[in-house]
Amino acid sequence: MALHSGALVSFCLSVLSAASSRSRSSLNPSLSSLVSTLTSINASMETMWKRSRPTKYTSFRTFIFGITAQSMFPDGVVYEGVGDGEPVSFRGESGANDSMIPLVDNLTAVPYPDTPLTKILMDFRQYRPSNHREFLAWVRGEAERVGVRAWALGLDRVEEEEEEGVEESRGLWLKVLNQVRDFRWRHWCFAREYILKRTSHPTATGGSPIVTWLPNQLQAVLDEMVRLYEGFGGDEGGMGEEVKGIMELVRRQQETLRKEVGKFCEERGVQASA
Repeated sequence: MALHSGALVSFCLSVLSAASSRSRSSLNPSLSSLVSTLTSINASMETMWKRSRPTKYTSFRTFIFGITAQSMFPDGVVYEGVGDGEPVSFRGESGANDSMIPLVDNLTAVPYPDTPLTKILMDFRQYRPSNHREFLAWVRGEAERVGVRAWALGLDRVEEEEEEGVEESRGLWLKVLNQVRDFRWRHWCFAREYILKRTSHPTATGGSPIVTWLPNQLQAVLDEMVRLYEGFGGDEGGMGEEVKGIMELVRRQQETLRKEVGKFCEERGVQASA
């Protein structure tokens, strides 16, 4: 997956550049290339099913747990000879430490709910290398400065001669978000098959709630896609049959996710919104 990170960065920068110069003829090819790169990343991610057996993963998972929010270390851990002998609490390994999907999140300005789960997501940022943190913050700020989302999607005003190009941009934007959805849905499927069906431990390796953590991010992307699609006129918005099919899948996954999260929460006695 990381093999494609250079292309991912390059095309995100191309989108920002196109938005800055208000060049739709540059924007749409850049968005298309971004979709292709994310598709390749997701294809690599899919090989996980063949490379790691769900029945064996839990034995390995033991070694990537952290300290934060783990019942084994309620008061943190004191490391001999480190600091002033005060207990520390670090998060364990997590996919949230990666920078690829957060990069696309920052470019597309996907809104996340103001929940304790989102606060955990923000906390994970400090575990990335400093240059990653700086770059992601720059992309978020630059996307806001040039108004990439509003301009690309024609949220303010669309001239008549631009309508066709804007419709293409909207379809491509939804395809970008669809790749983020695909990534996050697969991550949820991994958690369901590799972890939730095999252990009742309530906390993920990084210290987040095991059932509700991933759905918090996944639902945010699903909601954004539905919100945009309906705002563009839905099936009559001129974005084509492929996008229409994507949105049918999105609505099915919203319902499936709701049922699956509810089922696991009921089994474990936790609140679905926790």
